[in-house]
Amino acid sequence: MTGNSGRRFERWNSVNEHEFFRFSETEQMYKNMNLFKDTVLFEYSYMDRRLYLSPNAKGQIDLLTFGRILNKHRNNAPQDGEIRSFEFCLGKMGEPYHWCSCKLTAQWDNRTEDPVKLIGKLQDITGLKAREEQLLLQSLKDGLTGLYNKMAFKYRVEEKLKVGGSGWLCMIDIDNFKEINDCYGHLAGDRILMQVGGMLCDIYPEPDLVGRAGGDEFVVFTTEENVRERADNLLDRVERMIPEEKWRISVSIGIAPSTGERGEDYQKLFSKADRAMYQAKQAGKNRIAFFGDG
Repeated sequence: MTGNSGRRFERWNSVNEHEFFRFSETEQMYKNMNLFKDTVLFEYSYMDRRLYLSPNAKGQIDLLTFGRILNKHRNNAPQDGEIRSFEFCLGKMGEPYHWCSCKLTAQWDNRTEDPVKLIGKLQDITGLKAREEQLLLQSLKDGLTGLYNKMAFKYRVEEKLKVGGSGWLCMIDIDNFKEINDCYGHLAGDRILMQVGGMLCDIYPEPDLVGRAGGDEFVVFTTEENVRERADNLLDRVERMIPEEKWRISVSIGIAPSTGERGEDYQKLFSKADRAMYQAKQAGKNRIAFFGDG
C-alpha cells in the first residue's frame, strides 16, 4: 500500500492488534468443526476413561474400531512435546472403509508424571489415497496397453522368485513390426500392440503376470504347466488377427523355465528367455523356442 492509506493501516494495526487477536473462551469455535466434515477433533481423559469427540464425528466414524486403535497409544502415551502421526483405515457408518490421517499428543501431570489427556485430530484422506493409488498404477502400467511396464514386471516376478517354485518366463516379439509401422503408420502399430496385449491377458489370466518389455516385446511369467499349449494358442490367434494376404501378423516366442530355487536371479532368467526368442526368429519366425533346446 502507498500514501496515506498505508499509514492509516499501520496506525490501526498498532492500536487495535490486541482487539483483533483473541482466543475464544466458548464452545462455539469447537462446534464450528461441523463445517469441516473431513476433520474430527478428539480428547481422551485418563481420569474418567472417556473419549470425547467434536460434534461432527457423530455418524462418521466407527467408534469401536477407532477405540481399538487409540488403545495402543493410550497405554503408551506420547512423551511431553511429542506429536505422533500415522494413517489407518476407518469405517464410516453404513459406508465403505476410508483412509484417515491421525495426529495426537499427550498432556502430562508434572507432579505425578502420569498422562492426563490424549489430544488429537482425525482427517479423512480417502481422496488423497485414491489419487496416490492412481499415480502408483500409472507408474506401474504401460500407458498404451495397460500391462505392467518393464520395471514393474521385473519387481512382481522377483517377488515370486523369492519364495521359490517352478515357473516359465516367456518373451514374445512381434515379427517384422518395424515394417508394419513404416508401411501403415504408428497408429496401426499401436492398434496391433493393444490387440496382442489383450490376447495375452486372455490367454494368461491372473495370477499369471503379463508385461510389455518395450517396443514390440512382451513378457509373461506363468506357473502353469501347459505353457506350450498356451503359446501355440497365441501363435494361432495372432495369425488370425488380420486376414489380408498382403499383411500377416506373427510372433516369435522364447520360453525359459525357472529353476525353482529361492531367490533365483531374474535377469539371468530374462536373458535365457530373450535368447530363446531370438532362436525362434533365426529359425524362421512365427514359432516357439525353449531355452536349451537344439
